[in-house]
Amino acid sequence: MTVAAPQPVLPGLPREVGGILRRNWMLALPPAALLGAGADAVLLLHDHLIAEILVGFLLAIAFEMYVGYAELIVALDRGHAPRTGAGPLLRRAMPLTVPLVIASVAAVTLPLAATGLLVIPGLWLLTRWALFAPAIVHERLGPFNALSRSSQLVRGAFWAVFVSVTLSVLVEHAIIHGLAHAAEPALGSIALGLIGAALATALVSAPAAFTISVVYERRIGDVYAGPAGGSVHHRPAGSPAGRSA
Repeated sequence: MTVAAPQPVLPGLPREVGGILRRNWMLALPPAALLGAGADAVLLLHDHLIAEILVGFLLAIAFEMYVGYAELIVALDRGHAPRTGAGPLLRRAMPLTVPLVIASVAAVTLPLAATGLLVIPGLWLLTRWALFAPAIVHERLGPFNALSRSSQLVRGAFWAVFVSVTLSVLVEHAIIHGLAHAAEPALGSIALGLIGAALATALVSAPAAFTISVVYERRIGDVYAGPAGGSVHHRPAGSPAGRSA
């Protein structure tokens, strides 16, 4: 398969991501809101350590499943597969969750921890491995091959990926974790805290996930995911991907 040359990463990126979100908000926002409420609810279990750890672990897995789910939404937006609901997309995302979790530990968790100690190495790793998720979803790579693939795609566009993907991931994590601790005290009740965390997470997680997908798409060439989410295909002329809301 001959793949077109990579596109510039940054021009028109916010507009394209915003267009994907506008066309697919009913699919993208409700699951992200549930994750945000869950992240806030974990803190309610602080007096029950085992339950807190278990729920936190399950929530981390759910976040990675959402990453795969968001990639499938972008593939759907490209017009290659028939429109479908959240249920079928979530079922398709489930088998991708384990490799996404494994790769995420290396690509996100460890670099974020390193950033707290040694800022530059942590951010460097976070950027080099920023595109692992779409490589797993669309190319069916294993976790470690996906990290290598991401490094290959980021090469030659490090600063553009840093500005677009790494910063969006950092902002997403800061908002989610910050609100998990601050939403309830700031809003004055558990219910309002859950609602506030849900809304904020929905508004940051979906754009962050779509940004990763579009940047991957631009770096790999003018391509989009196939109907089974297991291969990469050229985007047909006139596809919705060429329109940016």
